[in-house]
Amino acid sequence: MLRQARLIGELTMNSTEKPSAMRLLNRFVWSVATGWTVAVGLLIAVNIHNERLQAAESALTQARSNFQRDVIYRHWSARYGPLYAPLSKGISPNPYLAGYPNRDITAVTGEKLTMVNPAYMTRLVFDLAARDYGVRGHITSLRPVRPENSPDAWEAGALKTFRQGSDELHSLEQMDGALYLRMMRPLVTEKECLSCHRKHGYKTGDIRGGISVAVPMEPLYRIAAKNIVVSSLSFTFLWLAGIGGMMIGASRIRRTMAERERAEQEVSRLNRSLLARREELESANRELDSFAQTVSHDLLSPLATIGGFCNLIQELPAEKHLEKCPRYSAIIFRETQRLERLVKTLLDFSRLTRSEPKRQTVDLSDLVREICEDLRRTNPERAAIFRIKEHVTVQGDPALLRIVMQNLLANAWKYSANEKELLIVFGAMQQGQEQVVFVQDNGAGFPREKAGRIFEVFQRLHSEKEFSGTGIGLATVKRIIARHNGRVWAEGDTGRGATIYFTLPNIS
Repeated sequence: MLRQARLIGELTMNSTEKPSAMRLLNRFVWSVATGWTVAVGLLIAVNIHNERLQAAESALTQARSNFQRDVIYRHWSARYGPLYAPLSKGISPNPYLAGYPNRDITAVTGEKLTMVNPAYMTRLVFDLAARDYGVRGHITSLRPVRPENSPDAWEAGALKTFRQGSDELHSLEQMDGALYLRMMRPLVTEKECLSCHRKHGYKTGDIRGGISVAVPMEPLYRIAAKNIVVSSLSFTFLWLAGIGGMMIGASRIRRTMAERERAEQEVSRLNRSLLARREELESANRELDSFAQTVSHDLLSPLATIGGFCNLIQELPAEKHLEKCPRYSAIIFRETQRLERLVKTLLDFSRLTRSEPKRQTVDLSDLVREICEDLRRTNPERAAIFRIKEHVTVQGDPALLRIVMQNLLANAWKYSANEKELLIVFGAMQQGQEQVVFVQDNGAGFPREKAGRIFEVFQRLHSEKEFSGTGIGLATVKRIIARHNGRVWAEGDTGRGATIYFTLPNIS
């Protein structure tokens, strides 16, 4: 039995591990989903960062292009001489060129023209770029000729770094409440520049100032924002596809695990059924051994008696037949009836092992009361007290439970035959999750150490002369209670009565 319980524990252990495996799978899926979400989130963050860097790089490229364009214009003008432009609202004579004799001229058509030197041309181009494109430009110096060319704090810092060897400075700065990419490069004095700047003390190679360009970031950020939206949507679809794939894969794995669990549960159920069947077969074998022993004694004993008296009748002298045969025939008939009872009892016991018990509510108190009345009618003169607890209800087969109570009460009635006053107590009590029913008497009892044997087939603890019986009643009780998934046991002592206990399902 211990080994079988251990096998059943091993078989059921796997079923208790399944929820843990399912939890591990769910934890793994959520971990992967979280990791995937974090990875996609990082990709989106990196993409946003790169788009903003790209916007800054585009602004810097544009600033450098503007600077290079302005320097090329200045070089061309310094190399080939100043340009002349017609006087207009946007172009007026440069007061700082008043000392030049040809600052203002008149074309053959009579149109008035004024000289535009490189510095003046740079300022005019900056004004046009700021007005039409929002790109700001400024030519400046630490020693400006025009007050308008004085550097601001950022430009002054850049000019100082140029004197230390730097050839460019750029950063994102706030200007008039808007964000700009500011870039500045130095203006190096070249040979062509000396015609105008020699008088200011500059020589070839000197840094006489610089040109700063400020590119507005808002248009570039708008473009970056559109790119970010498109890429974020792409990453979102990628994330959804990944999560969907994980969920589908996890669902398939769950189905596989569920199918495997059902299969294992079915195998476990079959194994438990096989173990139960094995126990039944072992019990049947033990009963068969007891049956064989009984056949050798209880069944063969009446047959031996019958055979013996038949031989006596055959050997009787003819003159003795009328005297002896009636008595011998009565003995043979009595033994035949005894043999018939034994065979009938065995057949009834065998049928109990094949019937499937029904399940319904049974009031054992009413059943016990009926059986006790039947017992009292068999011997009305006998002094008997029945104490029956009311409303003891259980779930079980009414017909089989009647057999149980008949056997227990009949045993109590029989084994208390030598008592002056019979006392039979029927009751029930709750122990944990089980309802324990018992039948107690004040009869002959049995040796305490033999309490486990009285439920075995044909195991009788009293001789036939003391108390007649077949030895199958309590075995029948045990078989029926076992078929109801209950337990049965006994307590008693010689000369002090006996108590038979059994458990049955509670009323739900």
